[in-house]
Amino acid sequence: MARDKVSAKCRSNFISTLLLMLAAGVSSAMAQTPADSIDGRTEALNAILPNYIDWQTAAMSGKLRMKKLPVSPSVRIFMRRNETISISVRASLLGEVGRIDIEGDTLLAVNKMKHVYCKESLAGIKYDYPDIIGDIQSLLLGRAVALQSGELSEANADFFDFRSLPADSIHSEAAWSLTFPRGRSDEDEFGYEYRINSIGQTEKLTLELSTSDHELALALDYTYLDKGFDLDISFTRDFNKKFDALIEFNDIDWEANAPSPVSLNSRFTRVGIKQFISSF
Repeated sequence: MARDKVSAKCRSNFISTLLLMLAAGVSSAMAQTPADSIDGRTEALNAILPNYIDWQTAAMSGKLRMKKLPVSPSVRIFMRRNETISISVRASLLGEVGRIDIEGDTLLAVNKMKHVYCKESLAGIKYDYPDIIGDIQSLLLGRAVALQSGELSEANADFFDFRSLPADSIHSEAAWSLTFPRGRSDEDEFGYEYRINSIGQTEKLTLELSTSDHELALALDYTYLDKGFDLDISFTRDFNKKFDALIEFNDIDWEANAPSPVSLNSRFTRVGIKQFISSF
């Protein structure tokens, strides 16, 4: 089974869109072929895939914690599968202070405290990467993704290297590493790795990108509790941490209703993406 080449532009869009969604940007194309033998693949898939229940809408609510924030605002993420992502940030006594809505080919980001908003077309990104909304949703849900092939399944598992790991600190059974692309070497400019625990849950995603100017890395750490999970997000550039946040999520609501649309009036000023990000 051969994998189509993943365009440099698509990979760059993948990382920059993730950083913007989580609040803030390829090179060599690679072909994939299945390996003759895979260490732990069958056992890993048997543990992972039963966790990937089908869904149509989902909502995730929790607290956002960042060192630079004087308070810990509430966050609610609503998703309609493959179509919509809406992130609402609320502060005590103030109500909703910020919103990011991705609907179809349009991104709308609003800072209600500064009365500015950014509205951009995603048509170019989605042309190169049609499944980007679904893949971001999978990452938020802690599900493994094969770039440009969707959520991990029997059909796209050949795009990963599977490796069994020693018993983790929580469970007595084996855990696994899933590395993309298959056959990745230290010379490759782009790649990522999932660490999966013995009951099939994603514990960590590490994504790395080397460009002519910078070394970029994005890490997502998932910690599972009796109810809900914590998502620790860290972004580094040239080995210096540029962004760090923790979201403490409650249980996922699989029958959620969509939020009301954002109401913009003449008090709001439209700005570009960079100016919008700097408004925070």
